[in-house]
Order: sequence, then C-alpha cells, then structure tokens
Amino acid sequence: MYDVIDNFISSTLIDYEATERWSYTFRGSALPICPRQLMLGKFYNRTKFEKQVSFTERYHYHVGRAIHALCQETWAKQGLLWGKWECKDSKCGVKFNKVRLEGGRCIRCGSPAEYLEPTVTDELTGFSGHCDSVVFVPALDSYIIFELKSRNSNIISKATEPYAGDLYQVSAYATLLARQFWLRIAGRVILWIGKPRPKPYKFWFYPGVGEDLFEQQSKLKLDLDQKIKEGRVTEVAGRCSTHEDADGCPFAGICLSPVRDRLIVAEYEDWKLGKSN
Repeated sequence: MYDVIDNFISSTLIDYEATERWSYTFRGSALPICPRQLMLGKFYNRTKFEKQVSFTERYHYHVGRAIHALCQETWAKQGLLWGKWECKDSKCGVKFNKVRLEGGRCIRCGSPAEYLEPTVTDELTGFSGHCDSVVFVPALDSYIIFELKSRNSNIISKATEPYAGDLYQVSAYATLLARQFWLRIAGRVILWIGKPRPKPYKFWFYPGVGEDLFEQQSKLKLDLDQKIKEGRVTEVAGRCSTHEDADGCPFAGICLSPVRDRLIVAEYEDWKLGKSN
C-alpha cells in the first residue's frame, strides 16, 4: 500500500507536466514577491506563449498557502479531485457538489472550475474544518484524504513522524467525510512537502478513516464543555507551561508573546537559506 501511495504522489503531482499558458497571479501568500516570477508572468501573458510547465517549475514560485492551491490545481486537471466546484466564467457560474470534474472544467461550458475545499462539520461538538484534498487513487479504486503541509527541507529530512495535530486533523476530516458522504476511503495521508522546492517530501499513510482518534477528541471536547457548563473550571488542565501550571504546551510563550515575531523572522531566514542552496 505504501508503494502505491508513493508512486501516486510522484507520478500525479511531483513529476506532472502540462502544456499551458503561463499565468501569473499576485498572491499575498506568495510574498515576498519574486521579480523573476513577475517578469515571466507578464512575458507569457503578453505573448500568449505556451510551454511544458512542470509541477516543480510552478512550485518554485509558490510558498505557504499557495502550495495547497497548486496541488489541488494539479490533481483537478487530472480529474482526480473530489468536492465542490464553481465555474470561473461569470456568465456561467454553475456550481457542482460531491463530484470529480474531468480536467477540472465546468460540465456545462467547459471553462476552468474553481475547487472549493469540502467543509466537514460535527454538530454535537461544534467541530468544523476544510479538508485540503479528497483525491481518487485509481490503483486503489478509492479515495485518499490528504492533509498538505509545507515545511522547510531540514525539518522534513529529520522527521520520523508527523505532528500529532496533523494526524488528529486528517482523521477528523476522513471520519466525517465517510459519515456524511459515504465516500469509499482507503486511508489518510499527511504530506509534508518541501519549500522552496517540492523535494524532499515525506508522507505518512494511515489505513482507514481514523474513527477512534476522532471519537477520542470528541469525548475530550464534550467533557470540557460539561465542566465549563457546571462551573468546574478548576478541573480543566491548563495548556501553557508556567510556574503555576506544569502540564506543558509546545506553543507556550509563543502565541501571546513578542517571541512569535522572532520565530516568524527565523522561519523566513531558513526559507531564504534553503532557496539559495
């Protein structure tokens, strides 16, 4: 099973090429702006030049959230992406739900369609989220739920397992998609993909939908709600590592501290260092 997923990621994503007109979109998530990208985008738009564009070439100019859009775009063009869609042609504007579109194009007019990440909810706990990608894998005749994370190459090289939060997140999505839409789901994949280049990448495949992990988190949430409702707030364990509370949290001292800004700067410097290699 692992080999099937490995081959699927490489052949449909990393090694994928398409003949298309080079397009340039100024995205906030793509900052800092790259002068070369701007030049290429304007040149190709002006001359209507078409070329073989590999995933790696496109990827080189995208960081952060734009990585998700590029991965989704690549799978959409191959007709493998399941979810909600909206025709990009304002005169058409038709919407589709719970389908895979051939070539990622509108069935009515043939224009490109925008992929809208499936929303999954759980009324009991109030859980809500957007699944990164629901991808059909022909070799498995089933769907794989993808959680996409862009990481610096040095982090990916050293990693032996994903973050626990990644696994809980993708398991919650898979469980709710299976419950709500009766999708045939073979498993969940957490894909860490390098920046500023898509290699190296690492993925972790987990068979099934992760029902037990989602139920575990749901129970914790309901227990917490009940304690708060009954005013038993002193029984709720703190999540910050302070002198008064030694439970510990990986984000202690970051989320509400100026240190956060320095961490963001450090991440950007690591990204630049990787780009220059």
